[in-house]
Amino acid sequence: MPELPEVETVRRVLHERYAGKTITAVALGRPTFCRKPSADTLRALTGARISAFRRRGKYLLMVLEGRGEVVFHLGMSGRLTVGGESPHVRFQFWVGTEEVRFHDSRRFGRVGGLLPELGPEPLEALFDADYLWKTLHGRTAPVKALIMDQRLIAGLGNIYATEALHLAGIRPGRAGKSLKRGEVEKLAAACRKVLQRGVELGGSTLDDESFLDPLGRPGRMQKHVKAYGRDDCGTCGSPLLDAKKSIGGRTSRYCPACQR
Repeated sequence: MPELPEVETVRRVLHERYAGKTITAVALGRPTFCRKPSADTLRALTGARISAFRRRGKYLLMVLEGRGEVVFHLGMSGRLTVGGESPHVRFQFWVGTEEVRFHDSRRFGRVGGLLPELGPEPLEALFDADYLWKTLHGRTAPVKALIMDQRLIAGLGNIYATEALHLAGIRPGRAGKSLKRGEVEKLAAACRKVLQRGVELGGSTLDDESFLDPLGRPGRMQKHVKAYGRDDCGTCGSPLLDAKKSIGGRTSRYCPACQR
């Protein structure tokens, strides 16, 4: 699933290319999403002038002049591209003669609807060691599940949570309340650092090229991961282990030597 760095990469491309321009037409693909955009959403987009693209956590928002915002969520496999062929085009809009397509093979992405309640992002001033300490304090859930809970912290998913915990030296299955203050400080800094790195490198493109930016360019973060998708630790070389139980529905890999 695209996480904060991937969505931010998409946002930057689309904002630079289309801010200040007008949407000339809108169309739905066949078949479309599980939940297709509402008629109000389609009317708001048609003929609208794009003021900006902004991002909140893993959500992309198209700001329309005088018409509010339209929320895009990429779901598990969604991509926004400038042109490009795919059997899974769910939604298209045109800016002048250029077509922007929403591709989604698994159909969980959406256009329109409301932005859900989200916690602060690790790249915001509201997120710091004090906030994370209060968030984790007294909670018995695994720390990885807690930092991936978008209601508590917006933007982290499986890739960047795995990397942040590895960088902080914390095992993913530990209860949130078990972390000492110094560990929480390290984790807060690690969350910020891995997301910043992911943005700088244009996101992560896995082996199946599930993420490409709107111009078809892959991300580079996957070349720099220390734990996610690896068999051995990128720091010490030890074989990585999987947590005994899935966390947040995902296998969680960690280094038994580097993470305590």
